[in-house]
Amino acid sequence: MRSILVCHLVMTAMWPMASSAQTVLRGRLLSEGGEPISGATISLAGIGFSVRSDSSGRFALSGQPGATLQLYFTASGHRRDSASVVLGRRVVEREFTLVTDDAPLPEVNPSAKVLRGRVVDDSGTPLSYANVQLNFGQRVLADDSGRFQLPHLSGSATLLVRRIGFEPTDLQLTSMPDTAVRIVMKPIAVPLKGVVVTGASSFRSLDTYGFYRRMKDAERGIARGYFITPEDIDKRKPTWITQMVQDLPSIRVCRRVSIICLDGDPKGAVILGPEGCLMTVYLDNIRVIGSRTRRAEDPINLLALPTSVAGIEVYPRSVSAPPQYLSMNGTCGVVLIWTK
Repeated sequence: MRSILVCHLVMTAMWPMASSAQTVLRGRLLSEGGEPISGATISLAGIGFSVRSDSSGRFALSGQPGATLQLYFTASGHRRDSASVVLGRRVVEREFTLVTDDAPLPEVNPSAKVLRGRVVDDSGTPLSYANVQLNFGQRVLADDSGRFQLPHLSGSATLLVRRIGFEPTDLQLTSMPDTAVRIVMKPIAVPLKGVVVTGASSFRSLDTYGFYRRMKDAERGIARGYFITPEDIDKRKPTWITQMVQDLPSIRVCRRVSIICLDGDPKGAVILGPEGCLMTVYLDNIRVIGSRTRRAEDPINLLALPTSVAGIEVYPRSVSAPPQYLSMNGTCGVVLIWTK
């Protein structure tokens, strides 16, 4: 009997208040010659979940009708590929063909609508989990090999790239490139004077931006706040960022800003302070929630994955937060998130 792995997922494209009824994608991976590809990894974008194809190249995924599955295929000896599948109300059956590594590269499609790129340091080493923003709007995180892609129709574009420990980089594109762009980031030189080094954190970002210094101040009663360390995150292994803060005193994680806290899709959850107000959130020194303007802001669960986070600081009251990280609403607290 064929072994098929099935996962029940909550996708971004799911209808609000959808019923529990699920629909299934039954897929099969084949080589160019029609041979099944076994042991391939099929990953879902944005949530870090993957399954493997069985001996006949088959796999299965399930979700709500109307959900869009963005799939990435990785198989030994074959070129990495991707596909997008929209689930209907009936079973969807699809076959996917992977080309071998030594096959000629496909010709560039001038009608492509996706801007692809890779972030590296000045020695050419890929930089994982860099924050890439297109035209001051949509923002994505590069994957563990420094690659990213953003939907972009045509014309000029501005890319803002940020990563902890590196100088901010801006890239101006006058037209849609026909190949992937390469973004080189320079590390920040941190001068040290009269420092006796007795130990080091596993994550340079936490030392560079004072995470452990503030944590020691809180232990001595100098500052007030809650600190979630890399060990805490690794022990709990959360699916969403908000799961790490929802049990802290005076903190609530709700579907939206409201006196009454309602449950809902965790991807869109917000972090509320003691008075039920929206807390200001910084991601690697960038204010991503709680801006001065009323522009639309992506939920924190869509901006960072727990596997990319090194530490979290939570200050329920704005007066207890470090002065350089101010909340925009005057009284509500501040959340500082540091990536690896």
